[in-house]
Amino acid sequence: MPPPHSSDACRILLVCVASLGCAMLGAFGHAQDTPEGLFPSLGTVDTVIIVGNASTKEYVILNEMSIRPGTSITLPLLEYDRARIYSLGLFTSVDLSLDTLSALRSLIVLVSERWHYFPVPVIGFRDGDPKKVYYGAGFMHNNFQGRNQKLFTSLVLGYNPSAQISFREPLIDPEHRLSFSTGAAFSRVRNKSEIEAEVTGDFDELHYDFAAGIGKRLTLFESVNLSLTYQVVEVSSYRPLRTVSSSGIDRFFSVTASYGYDSRDLREYPSRGLSLGASLTKHGLGTSDVNFARFGSDIRGYLPLNSLFTLAGRVTGSIVSGGTVPTYARMYFGYGERIRGYFKSVLEGENLLGSSIEFRFLLLPVRVFRLPTTLLPDEFTVWQFGISLAVFADAGTTWFRGEPLAVDRFLSGYGGGIRFLLPYGIVARTEYALNNYGKGQFILDFRTPF
Repeated sequence: MPPPHSSDACRILLVCVASLGCAMLGAFGHAQDTPEGLFPSLGTVDTVIIVGNASTKEYVILNEMSIRPGTSITLPLLEYDRARIYSLGLFTSVDLSLDTLSALRSLIVLVSERWHYFPVPVIGFRDGDPKKVYYGAGFMHNNFQGRNQKLFTSLVLGYNPSAQISFREPLIDPEHRLSFSTGAAFSRVRNKSEIEAEVTGDFDELHYDFAAGIGKRLTLFESVNLSLTYQVVEVSSYRPLRTVSSSGIDRFFSVTASYGYDSRDLREYPSRGLSLGASLTKHGLGTSDVNFARFGSDIRGYLPLNSLFTLAGRVTGSIVSGGTVPTYARMYFGYGERIRGYFKSVLEGENLLGSSIEFRFLLLPVRVFRLPTTLLPDEFTVWQFGISLAVFADAGTTWFRGEPLAVDRFLSGYGGGIRFLLPYGIVARTEYALNNYGKGQFILDFRTPF
């Protein structure tokens, strides 16, 4: 993929600066963490009452709320806490109302619970490519013991077959607000490196991962985590750089320290708040051949302009240092991360930098409705639906150490589209994007870009 013309440099730089500025505005606009200051008060809460939580413990809901006894209530604050509770993924609907008729002003939180344990059909296209079909089944329990514990296991066949099991306890120690997670996974992955594929053709990587981690929730929005992972990576056809070890098999421990801040309202499609993540991972401990470190960061800001318009921005990056970085640990656009306008184009390198900015309009605000049927369990009859429009611009690049990071290396695209906010947190979006050479493409995806 050739680099863009130098005449595009100003526009690409503008996308990066505007995205970072918007993310920072999201932080500034949400500096008080709650949207209560500019609206008239509806009164002060004396107590919070949870209704409808047949299996979910009350503390799971209360831990996500900014409203406490003594809080002055506003309509935006009610909507903000409603969205955060819904973002737990445990409920089909959430309603908050203030009862002022009794002696005590009570905030009533009315929830309808989702079905918490069910088999999960797994089917789709890897990287959005119809030629890469995968299929399988899994089992999920997303509210084990009513404590928001997540238990998941799956077996996937087809393209890049895999098997995994994972468990997460968000509050293993209530007094110190500690969390715990663990998991194991196996996958056979077709190589992502187009550079290596051009030399010998495609090859497979076998990945075995065993991980455990502990975290601490510092505040309503902040958390820190520390995790330890043991990884084994084996390639079907060895060449230098495909693994660090000349045997074609890398075995190593990795340790990751991370910090997260998240004040977003509705996490699958936010309208306000800030999400900031930063991590440092050391790959290879002790006598392992693998020996490099990676720093990653992701900043996302959402600034509400009014009740229908939102300005959203994102900046993400990943920088490596240390020894040899094998192909399986390189960074890519064209798989998980995408540049709209180059949606299926693969960029490869040791480092990555990307930026996006969006102007969103809520065409049909999210509404809750109940299906008029008795054929389904009650947990499946309460659905949410909404429609949103967006115009956007993306820019990004990857590079290897020793290569210059210059503006004219960035690829960029811009366009617009429509998003459907579907039940169970699914976002379907169709978009049209033009790249910096004026070539257009249609995009159909089931992921929120950020």
